[in-house]
Amino acid sequence: MYTLGRTPLLDLKYAVGIAYVAIPTDIDRDVYIRDCYQNYTISVWGDDGSFMNRLPVSPEVMNHLEFPATVDKLGSPVVYVTEEAQSLPIVIARFPVADQLGGAHESAIKWSSTFEDAHVDIEGSPKYKNLLLAVNGGALGGTMRLQVTGQQAGKLAMAVKGDVECIASEVVAFRQQGAFRTTTVDRAAAADDDSKTAVFEQSPGQNGFKGEKFIINNGEEPFVLGNKLKNFLSDLIDELSKTTVSTAIGQQPLLNATQIAAFKNKTDEFLSNVGYINK
Repeated sequence: MYTLGRTPLLDLKYAVGIAYVAIPTDIDRDVYIRDCYQNYTISVWGDDGSFMNRLPVSPEVMNHLEFPATVDKLGSPVVYVTEEAQSLPIVIARFPVADQLGGAHESAIKWSSTFEDAHVDIEGSPKYKNLLLAVNGGALGGTMRLQVTGQQAGKLAMAVKGDVECIASEVVAFRQQGAFRTTTVDRAAAADDDSKTAVFEQSPGQNGFKGEKFIINNGEEPFVLGNKLKNFLSDLIDELSKTTVSTAIGQQPLLNATQIAAFKNKTDEFLSNVGYINK
């Protein structure tokens, strides 16, 4: 029995009631739901077993509704009121259900939407200083995307006073069509002191490193400067090829002087065409 609020209208349509989002049997589910979002209307099953079609819904409420997966299931419970002049039910709110209660608290925001075994959540609290954006794809993988587009170049900015942590169970991939740069500065240094600033810059066909020291695999052995080593070896080969020995007929060049001089032609082979350093 309805004992709270206004009495039913003369045609027995209740002024306020609870109904459940439904899927009609005479239309494809995807086509029907697309039509619901375009027109802000839904079909519902009433508490008394009545079926009501194309009830108006506000855009705010529409964003919180869940449609049943099949026609024999029920979707989100909603609250409707009946406009008395035309006896037209209008959906004004989504009614909470037991398995979706809890978890909220003072000053918190919480929004969740579920489809089959997948769900997305937005939760935040100024009281506890946190914000969560979550996608759970259920049996399948989920996707989260941040996108900035327009006629001109846009900007995605992120500022953190603290750490940025990225954890991936598979692959972290970065792809850009221009340059990629990371800069690490010494917070204790003066504003105009960049002597300890480390920069990694990547542009098409080139990777650049700037820093006080570059270490690979915790190595302690220093690199060598290719051109300086080449010039040194060239000079050394020249000197060795000039070496003479005393013989019965006087000073003579080494028997293998020609072979020693030929090594000079090979000094270019150990110069890299990819890696370059200055000191």
